[in-house]
Amino acid sequence: MLKDQVAYLLQRYLGNYVIGLNKEALNISVWQGDVELTNMQLKPEALNALKLPVKVKAGFLGSVKLKVPWSRLGQDPVLVYLDRIFLLAEPATSVEGYSEDAIQEAKKSRVREMETKLLERLHQLKPEMNKSWLGSLISTIIGNLKLSISNIHIRYEDLESNPGHPFAAGLTLEKLSAVTVDDNGKETFVTGGALDRIQKSVELDRLALYLDSDISPWHIKEPWEDLLPAEWVQVFRFGTKDGRPADHPTEEHSYILQPVTGDAKYMKLRQNQSSNSDEPLQKAAVSLENVTLCLSKDGYRDILKLADNFTAFNQRLKYAHYRPSFTLKSDPRSWWKYAYKAVSDQMKKASGKLSWEQVLKYTRLRKKYISLYASLLKSDVNRSVVDDNKEIEELDRELDIELILQWRGSQSFKDETESLHFSEEEWQQLNKIIGYKEDEDGQSLMIDEKPDILQTVLEIHMKHNASKLLDGAHTCLADLSCEGLDCSIKLYPETKVFGVKLGSYQLSSPNGLLAQSATTADSLVGVFCYKPFDAKVDWSMVAKASPCYVTYLKDSLDEIAKFFESNTAVGHTIALETATAVQMTIDEVKRSAQQQVNRALKDHTRFLLDLDIAAPKITIPTEFQPDNKHSTKLLLDLGNLIIRSQDDNALTSPEELDLYSQFDLVLSDVSAFLVDGDYHWSQTSLKKSAASTNTDGLSFLPVIDKCGVILKLQQIRLENPSYPTTRLAIQLPSLGFHFSPARYHRLMQVTKIFQEEENDSPDLLYAWNQADFEGWLSVLSRKGVGNREAVWQRRYLCLVGPFLYVLESPGSKSYKQYIRFTYQLVHICFPMALIILYKWNTGYDILKI
Repeated sequence: MLKDQVAYLLQRYLGNYVIGLNKEALNISVWQGDVELTNMQLKPEALNALKLPVKVKAGFLGSVKLKVPWSRLGQDPVLVYLDRIFLLAEPATSVEGYSEDAIQEAKKSRVREMETKLLERLHQLKPEMNKSWLGSLISTIIGNLKLSISNIHIRYEDLESNPGHPFAAGLTLEKLSAVTVDDNGKETFVTGGALDRIQKSVELDRLALYLDSDISPWHIKEPWEDLLPAEWVQVFRFGTKDGRPADHPTEEHSYILQPVTGDAKYMKLRQNQSSNSDEPLQKAAVSLENVTLCLSKDGYRDILKLADNFTAFNQRLKYAHYRPSFTLKSDPRSWWKYAYKAVSDQMKKASGKLSWEQVLKYTRLRKKYISLYASLLKSDVNRSVVDDNKEIEELDRELDIELILQWRGSQSFKDETESLHFSEEEWQQLNKIIGYKEDEDGQSLMIDEKPDILQTVLEIHMKHNASKLLDGAHTCLADLSCEGLDCSIKLYPETKVFGVKLGSYQLSSPNGLLAQSATTADSLVGVFCYKPFDAKVDWSMVAKASPCYVTYLKDSLDEIAKFFESNTAVGHTIALETATAVQMTIDEVKRSAQQQVNRALKDHTRFLLDLDIAAPKITIPTEFQPDNKHSTKLLLDLGNLIIRSQDDNALTSPEELDLYSQFDLVLSDVSAFLVDGDYHWSQTSLKKSAASTNTDGLSFLPVIDKCGVILKLQQIRLENPSYPTTRLAIQLPSLGFHFSPARYHRLMQVTKIFQEEENDSPDLLYAWNQADFEGWLSVLSRKGVGNREAVWQRRYLCLVGPFLYVLESPGSKSYKQYIRFTYQLVHICFPMALIILYKWNTGYDILKI
């Protein structure tokens, strides 16, 4: 039976990706225990699982080897080798030819796929065999699995998203291997009682992602399927030249993720073998040497264009079956019908309401559908999915995928049992191999889990990681470098602990350091715990951050801002999608956060908050030299911020014990001073008096003496009309501010740094520069005391997707007001014919035009 299952899985998964798989030969190979498939072509639909508008242009699977020693299952490991997986993909964003039948066929395939996954998930939960025995069998196979994946190259070439600037993105992997090891890290084989402790070693070699801009697409004169295996290797290693595989590198990749090398250790214990609560049942430790992310300006442009193209495709695909096959000029009536049908569908989905006639229709349809589907399943007991009945297909045309799955799910999830047929001797031999004893039947599942048993530990260590912004091939605009980043996750039956630790970090630019941690170790330490053991709270968060030195370099910050600014290379659609998504995300986060806080307070949720944050020490340099020798700097020490939640017992009044949550916020050691000369925060701190001082060529002018503020905040848990919702007490011990002509003169030079220059660059693009409709209109506004006087004002309005901008004039660089609508029902169809219907968002003032 196991051999049949292996053959079935290979046929199912490999059959979806490769061409010409011989099922009979595969079955014979599986029964012999030695499967080897070589030099196979990949199917064009091999990437359909990604749910992206891409298709396979060419694909090659060099070698698949599977060795299962059926006769020596307890003596030899199971070997799995994958080598030379090459795939070249291209966009598939054309909606031409998407008829109603094509749309229904795609929906049919989607339903079949999702229904099969649901059935498999259900079957995994069924007790088809003794789970303890099955766990032992799986532990034996997995515990001795030897895996090797090598020479992977997946490349996507795009010539249409950014016309005139073709680009390619790819993933490469040199090798990934996993073997079973002993306590000393040496490869071994485990069986029987040794399976109580399984240890795996994983090696990762040169995993990378690249994004090459302005490329020359790969081109082969002959058909791809006629290439020899050695030529496939040449193409995906060196590229192509003059229609032939190149014999030397023709391009240098621009890596988004530079090649990463690392290793991982995995250890697993049986549940009844863990006697020490500090020893986890399973632990994974991942160690990466150097993780570097890079993003170039051309790469950023290409990513936006790709997202723009995919977004436009998804919009067109929704109503592709309505789209006329004629041009707009030849048959405008068909295009008006197309617009009407698309808008009607949007209105139906957006309303979310059904009339009584529709409710009655769906009720009758459901009764008919379930009865028919159940009868088809009963007619063939071996069939779990029905996808070849004409009557069912006709009913599916009127239904959404979610509704189809819901109705089918009530009938298709049947109980199925399957038995294993082994002789008594075979059972004994197999049980001996996998270390299973019948008297332990189900014990591991019946043991009551102790709350302090550590089930899973995941540790990730990065020795060095960096993120870079590149302007061109080699010019680095910003480089964020971190040393010693450690992340950990510990899972108990109920308790969850998440920790992060960062050694040091710095942010640099061509003009100098923008930020740098003051310490080389533990610059940031944080722990979040859900249901901690040592405190009677629902969750706790403890964090401590060491100080960092920040330097305000205006030129560097401006260059970074320009990197992400919208320009003419950014598509209109993606700009609107991004603006809408950001605004909706902000609104949703605000609403969700408020709901969570209210729910936590009302449910008497107890939490512990302890944040000790050393705020940044900021240096703002200027070019002003009062003595024509030393330049002036403004130094701001934002002090130390402590936020702690207080125990309810600290409240004085007993009746208020369960009414309020209390927080203490303490901001201390805040100061500011001016310095003439080359002074750095890392230098020995000097005592600065109220008067100006000169030390070692440095001139100090204090502006704000060290000060602080103490806030006590009480937030009500459950609203009570007899008590205020929020109580706030502020204590400001003292504030010393120094002012003089010398200080005033220097501070004015500092403020000039923040004054924005007029930017008349034609490349600068505002959201309203790409309006769907614009023009002069009159807007009713109110002014005067109590807004009693209504006045019509002439304003320039720009409609951009779901946003309406009110400008003072067409050349305005800022808007007076903007309104966001829930959805736009009708778009512009012709320049002289405009129909716009909007549903207004609640909470906005209605703008009368």
